[in-house]
Amino acid sequence: MIDLQNDSLDALVRQYADRDLPPVANWHPETIRESDIRIDSAGRWHYRGSEIERARMVALFSTILRLDGDDYFLVTPQEKLRVDVEDVPFVVQLMEVTGSGADQRLSFTDNTGNRFTAGSENRLWVEHDANESKPYCIVRENLAALLARPVYYQLAELIVDVNTLSGVYSDSVFFPLE
Repeated sequence: MIDLQNDSLDALVRQYADRDLPPVANWHPETIRESDIRIDSAGRWHYRGSEIERARMVALFSTILRLDGDDYFLVTPQEKLRVDVEDVPFVVQLMEVTGSGADQRLSFTDNTGNRFTAGSENRLWVEHDANESKPYCIVRENLAALLARPVYYQLAELIVDVNTLSGVYSDSVFFPLE
């Protein structure tokens, strides 16, 4: 079981800092437990009702997060710990635009430090309901990020019309945003 108060987590953070992501897709432990970890709709991580304020710890946990079906888990080779996620686990806070038109690239940075570019493997889309439209992008595998409102406004300024569809280009892919 994860102990968020344990100083040995600092050693774990240092061990995996600046490395490639762990191969969580290859880990299939039989043990599944509850974790008392929740990610709210603003991308803030909580443990037993209190926000986890150690950004490096959240960044580390984000590297072992996986979506299996409709459930999120922190995955290690030994166990899977269920995580309650209100919307999606990440929130895009920054967008960098390079190029223009069909040669444009939209690069994002989320609240845990993930950097990725919208493209064929990191699709971008908008979900609409009666009250609002919410833009999302795939961070990695099937894990998504909500674009923060300022990033959404920045994205809206880049919308172009292509064959009766409104959307944006990134990495040679057109993403309809209707």
